[in-house]
Amino acid sequence: MSINHSATSFWELWNEAVASSEAGEREELIDNGHISARQFMILVALFGIGDAILYVPSLTATAAKQDAWISAFMGWGEGFLLTYLYVSLSMRYPNKSIYQYSEEILGKWIGKAVAVLFITYFFIDASLMLMEIGDFVTTQIMQETPIEIILVLFLVIIVMGVRSGPEAFSRVGELLFPYFLLLFFVLIAFISPQIKIENVKPVVAHGFAPVIGGNFRYVGYLLETVILIVMFPLVKRPASAAKAYIWGILFANFCLTLITSVAILVLGADITVLLAYPSYTLAQKISIGNFLERIEVMMAVIWFITLFVKITICYYATSCGIAYTMGLRDYRQLTLPLGMIMIVVALATMPNRSYFDTFVSEIWMPYSLTYGLFLPVLLLSVGALRKKPVC
Repeated sequence: MSINHSATSFWELWNEAVASSEAGEREELIDNGHISARQFMILVALFGIGDAILYVPSLTATAAKQDAWISAFMGWGEGFLLTYLYVSLSMRYPNKSIYQYSEEILGKWIGKAVAVLFITYFFIDASLMLMEIGDFVTTQIMQETPIEIILVLFLVIIVMGVRSGPEAFSRVGELLFPYFLLLFFVLIAFISPQIKIENVKPVVAHGFAPVIGGNFRYVGYLLETVILIVMFPLVKRPASAAKAYIWGILFANFCLTLITSVAILVLGADITVLLAYPSYTLAQKISIGNFLERIEVMMAVIWFITLFVKITICYYATSCGIAYTMGLRDYRQLTLPLGMIMIVVALATMPNRSYFDTFVSEIWMPYSLTYGLFLPVLLLSVGALRKKPVC
């Protein structure tokens, strides 16, 4: 199947995904280290939601105010374009990791340098999210607990998952996904009686410039899905992996748009902007008959699930990349020392909350553009010029 030059093939891929889902096909695991298309779809969905479910409502509302929901809806189209880019690149080299075909496309030394750049991006992303977990727990749930303890405890689980291999943590994601769905839609259902339509008015009162600004921050999280290219070769059939990629990103966009819209409708734009974790505040406001209240800690399980999956994939991608560039036979021997380094990096990258907010709102998007857009386009363009046959 060729997906080189025309967007037509993308819609053909979409139609195949719809047909596949209707048929309810379910691929079986093959050799050790491989995952099914269904598991890959779940990993993509949970990865795309990740830490964005904590920050997207506030970040988009900071720029777009009550029009943040429009900024999120605009991200659907950009999500499709990014998915098309990543699927095109992955299907051109279906059985190779991004580290391998970077050298094949750009040559040994330049390709290895690009691979190292990707590794640093994956590692920094994982470190930031690890710190987000520590900050969230120590500020919202366990204020008296040293943040270092939270980081170590959570990282132990991550290391165990990565050392068990992609097949194991993919199965864990598959097992946790129903719980995520249940808790997420319980949150939406229980908070929906407090929705106030007037909170989104007036619509586009200040023009589209603020809306585009909010969308710019929203897309910064979508660009991180480039990391999932590392998981693509693990799926048995490339076409199945492409369908899973599409459906996973679609579901992630749906959840992020929904939580952003609900935050604006319930809390209002002014309150959403001021909150560090708007979605957590939504859970705090749940009150059903003065009986069902204060269930926000249970709802925090949602974010623990998505962050576990996202950090695990980033950590796995980093370990595999380092092992490949260093010529090691097994990435597992790197997981423990890499975890020790990650804790130090996590503490160093987020010295305080103000620094982190500035970094995420002003630096993270252009930084992610390099790895989520520019480098994949470079690899795809140079690969096309070299006229490598497409699978």
